[in-house]
Amino acid sequence: PTTTACTDVAHIADSTGVHLWEAQYVDGAANTMGERYRSVGVERWIDDSSGGRSIRERAAEWQTNALEAADAIRSTGFDGCWVIMIGTNDAANIAAGANLGHEERILRLLFVLGDDPVLWVDAATIRSGTAYANDHMRAWNEALYRIAADRDNVRVLRWSEQVRPEWFVQDGIHMDTEGRIWRAAITANALLEG
Repeated sequence: PTTTACTDVAHIADSTGVHLWEAQYVDGAANTMGERYRSVGVERWIDDSSGGRSIRERAAEWQTNALEAADAIRSTGFDGCWVIMIGTNDAANIAAGANLGHEERILRLLFVLGDDPVLWVDAATIRSGTAYANDHMRAWNEALYRIAADRDNVRVLRWSEQVRPEWFVQDGIHMDTEGRIWRAAITANALLEG
C-alpha cells in the first residue's frame, strides 16, 4: 500500500519521540513526524510526547504517565490508530526495582487502547551496566512481542533491529539528527503495512 488506513493517529512517546516533531532536530520540516505521517496519508494526529515518561511512573509531579495520556486522549472521543513509543523508561524502572512488571504494564496500556489499531515501537539503547542497559530493553521487547502476537490489532515496529549504533548520542539512549530522521520515517512507513 502507498496510503495508510490510519487517517487519525494518537502518538504517545517518551523522550525518544519528543524531538521528532521539531524541524530543527530533524534537519528540516519535511522530516518531522507530522510531515512523515502526512506523507503516508495520516490526516490528523495528536502528539503527546514527554521526556522521562513511562506507563506508570512520572518523572515529575506535573507530568502524565502513558496511561493517563492515553486515557485523556480516549476521553475526547478519539477513534483511530495509536503509535506508542513507550518502553525505554519502563524497562529501566523495572530493572531498578519497580514492583510492576513488563506484562502488567503493557496489558494496562493496551486495555485503555482497546480494539483500536496499535503500532508499538520497541525499545533499544547501547548502554550496559545500568538500568538503561540494552539487555533490559531486550527483556521488555520480548514481553511486548509475546503479548502482541496474541492480538490482531497490535503490531510491533522492531526499531531495535533497525537502529544503528552510530545514531545514538553520548548517553546511549537518545538519537542524533540522523537517528531521529530515520525513527520518524520508519515509524510512519510502518503504518503502510497495517
